[in-house]
Amino acid sequence: MVVSVCFSARGTTMRYCEAVGKVLGSQKVLNWLRKEDRVPLSLSEKDLLIFACPVYGGFIPSVCRDSIALLKGQSTPALILAVYGNRHYDNALVQMQCLLEERGFAVKAAAALVAEHSIFPSVAQGRPDGNDLLQSEEFAFRASRCLTSTQKISLPGDRNADSHSFKGAAFHPAADGQCTHCMKCVSVCPVGAISQDSPQTCLEDLCISCGACIKACPCGARKHRNAEYGAAQAAFAMKCSARRENEFFFIGTE
Repeated sequence: MVVSVCFSARGTTMRYCEAVGKVLGSQKVLNWLRKEDRVPLSLSEKDLLIFACPVYGGFIPSVCRDSIALLKGQSTPALILAVYGNRHYDNALVQMQCLLEERGFAVKAAAALVAEHSIFPSVAQGRPDGNDLLQSEEFAFRASRCLTSTQKISLPGDRNADSHSFKGAAFHPAADGQCTHCMKCVSVCPVGAISQDSPQTCLEDLCISCGACIKACPCGARKHRNAEYGAAQAAFAMKCSARRENEFFFIGTE
């Protein structure tokens, strides 16, 4: 059985995950954005896990890091996808590898994939595009040849990096007077950072700035409204506007 597990707040990580899963015949897709999808999952050595996460501050989101405890493998082959907003994926791939190895999985191939930035969407706008998705499908074909290899894959990044060192983004979404109190933002927030009593704002100590509430808002009321946001977006875009290409890593020989 092929199972896909991802965390996709704005849909871009899901698009990559589905492109890879389509080639490999994924029979189940879990999106850890939804609390009901965060359930125990046990896989055998005959199964395959496709695991896809966005990159926040060089690591995968804390909700993903903690939810990996739900996964249990028995030398189960795994493919990992780190989806980042055109800056860099830093330690995310090797972090995913280490966490999955602790849970009984063997990473056979990995990809660092570019998508529209979740906080500054003018950066890598429109990605993944058609070429990105085609590359993802080609990655899946190539990775399928590595699944029986007994070698260990080598991935870039610091295996000893402290994932708790990232304290979260400086910007958090809030709503304006257009908010209709429909509560869709409350229902999609993966960490419970939006209160039903005050849906216009969020609890900044809980918010991971994933953008799910912005995506879900039917009237466009939720945005990043911090006074420094505009200047920060312009500076980030100037630094990270050049197109980065996807990177792929495979175990052993193809």
